[in-house]
Amino acid sequence: MNSRGYDNGLMPPNEAIPVHGTNLVDTRRYSPEVDTNANLENESEPLISSSKINHPGKSHRQLGTKIPASDSYNSVSQNRLGERNNINQREEDSEQYSGQSERVETRQKYLLFLRNWRWFLHLVIFINILFLVCVLVSEFFVELFPPSSRNESFDNFVLLVIALSGNCFNVWFTDIGLLSTIDCKINTLLFVVPIIDILILSSTQYTRYRMSGLTLTVFSWLILTFALNLIQSYKLKGYANQLNGIFNQNRHTMKEWLIIGFRNACKIILLLLLILNTLNTLLFTIDTHNMNKPNRYFFIGQDHRRTIHLRCYGLDNVDSTQPIIIYEHGGEETSYKSGRWLEELYLLGHVERICMYDRVGYGLSDSVSMPWSLKDSSEALRYALVEDMKLNGPFLVIGYDYGGLVARTFVGDNRELCSGLMLIESWHEELLKKNYLSRLFPGDGRDDDDGNDKGSLSDSQLSLRLIEKEIGKRKGYKIWWHGLWSTIGLDSHYSWLIKRRGSSERLVGKDMIHEGKFLRTKFAETLTSSLLSYRDILQSNEKIRNVKLSVVSSKEMIKKSSLWGDWQRQLTKISTKVKEWKIVDGEHEFFENNNAKELVQAVLLRLLEE
Repeated sequence: MNSRGYDNGLMPPNEAIPVHGTNLVDTRRYSPEVDTNANLENESEPLISSSKINHPGKSHRQLGTKIPASDSYNSVSQNRLGERNNINQREEDSEQYSGQSERVETRQKYLLFLRNWRWFLHLVIFINILFLVCVLVSEFFVELFPPSSRNESFDNFVLLVIALSGNCFNVWFTDIGLLSTIDCKINTLLFVVPIIDILILSSTQYTRYRMSGLTLTVFSWLILTFALNLIQSYKLKGYANQLNGIFNQNRHTMKEWLIIGFRNACKIILLLLLILNTLNTLLFTIDTHNMNKPNRYFFIGQDHRRTIHLRCYGLDNVDSTQPIIIYEHGGEETSYKSGRWLEELYLLGHVERICMYDRVGYGLSDSVSMPWSLKDSSEALRYALVEDMKLNGPFLVIGYDYGGLVARTFVGDNRELCSGLMLIESWHEELLKKNYLSRLFPGDGRDDDDGNDKGSLSDSQLSLRLIEKEIGKRKGYKIWWHGLWSTIGLDSHYSWLIKRRGSSERLVGKDMIHEGKFLRTKFAETLTSSLLSYRDILQSNEKIRNVKLSVVSSKEMIKKSSLWGDWQRQLTKISTKVKEWKIVDGEHEFFENNNAKELVQAVLLRLLEE
C-alpha cells in the first residue's frame, strides 16, 4: 500500500494518465476488472473520448495495402525520377522534332539544288555539243573561227569530247549515295592535268606563238568542266553530312557500288587520256624546241598568220646563172628524208642554189586552213619565195610523189618565174579521184570470175589498189582514226623510248606520219582531192605545155603495175618540150637506192644544162 491507500503498481481509478513526452493527458482509467493482457493488446486502439487526440502509437488497423516507410520513400523517388524522365523525354522529342524539321528543310534545299543544278548542267551540255560541232566543222571542213591555231591537229576535238563526257557524268551521277573518296581525287586530277598541259604549251616560243584563241578557249572549257565537277562533289557532300550526320563514304548498297565502279572506271579512262595527251604535248614541245630555228620561217599570206619552214643554200651567189632549184617533197615525208640527194649535189658543187621546204601542214611548217587544195599550196610557196624572201627566179621545180602535183600547179600558176619542171615518180591526176562508184560496184562485168576476191576486181582496179598501197595513199576514215589515235601519242613515245629516235625523226622524218598535224593535212588533201585539187591540176596542164620537162620513173613500180607505167607515159606528154624520160632501178622511194639516186642526179644535171 502506498501513502494514498493503493497497492504499489496500481493506478487509482479514474485518474488521468499523463502522456510521456507531451503535455497531453490520457483520460482513460485503470479498471482492476479488466484483464491486463487484454488491455495491452488493445492499448493502441483509440479511445472514444480521445478520438480527437493525436496518438503517437501505431495502429494495427490499416486501410488498403500496407506500405513500408522505405518503400514509400523509394516510391516518391521513383515518381520524381519518372517526372524528370518525362521532362527529358519531352525535351528529346522536341529536339527530335526540331532535327526532323531541319532535315526536311535541308532535303528541300537539296532537291531544289538538284533541280537547278541539272538545268544548269543541261545548258552546259548543250553549249558543249554546239562548241564541239563548230570545232569539228572549223578544223576539218570550213574555217569558222579565224584566226585558227597554227598548229592544229585532232587535240581540240578530242578534248571537247572529254569535256562533254565529264559534263554528262555530272548530270548522271548527282545522287548523294554515289559519292566516294576516289571520285573526289579523280576529279581533282582531272582539273589539274589540263592546267599543266596549257602551261607546257606556253613554255616554248614555237608552241606559244602558234596557240590561238580557239585553243585557249577549248582548254578553258575543259578546266571549267572539271571545276564544276569539283563544285558538285563539294555541294553533294555538304548535303550528305547534313542529312545523314557524319558522312560515311564507304557504306553503299550493292547497286550503288556497281554504279560508282562504272563511273570511276570511266573517269579513270578520261584521266589516262588526258595524261597521255599531256605527255604527248610535252614530247612535241621538247622536239620543236630542239629543232626550232627562227630564221627559217617565212609567211605564206598577206595576213602574216601562217609560216612555212624553208631552208635555202647558195642564195648569196648573185652571179650564178643557174636557176634556183625548188624541191617539192612527197606526200608521206619531207625533204629531210627524200631531199638529201639534192643536198649532196649542192655540197659537191654541181648545183649552186637550192631551196627545200616543208609543205604547209608538214614538218615544222604551220597547219593548213580548211579547205586546202593544190592551188593553196602553190600560192603559199609563191608568197614565201617572192613576197617574203624577195626572190624573182628563175625557178626549176622538182616534184616527187604527191609533190609532183604541187610542182605542176606551181609552175602553171607562175609560168613567168619558172624555167623547168622535173617529175620523179610523180602522182597522176587520176589518183585524186575517189572512184566511189567503182568501189561500190567492183565487178568488171566479165563472166570469167573465179569467185575469189581478186577475181571480183578488174586488172585496173587491182593495179590501182597496188599503186595506192605502194605510194601510201590513205582513205579518209582511216586518216581520221589515226588522227584520233595520235592525240595520246603512243607511237611518238614508242619512237623515243624503244627505237631511241631523235626529235628530227618525229617532226620531219620517218615518224612524222604519226603526228596529228600531218594527219589533219592528209585528211584535208583527201577531202578536196576529187573536186578542188583535181580542177586545179587540170587547169595547170594547159599552162605548162611549153615548159622544159624531164620525167623519172621506177622500174619496179612499172613491173608491179602496168597502170602506173601508163600514167608515167602520160606525164611525158603534158609538155611539148620533154627533154628526157628516165626509168631507173629501185622502188618508189628511189632515194633509198644508191644507183637510182645517182641516175636521178644525172637527169637533173642534164636538165640544168639545157
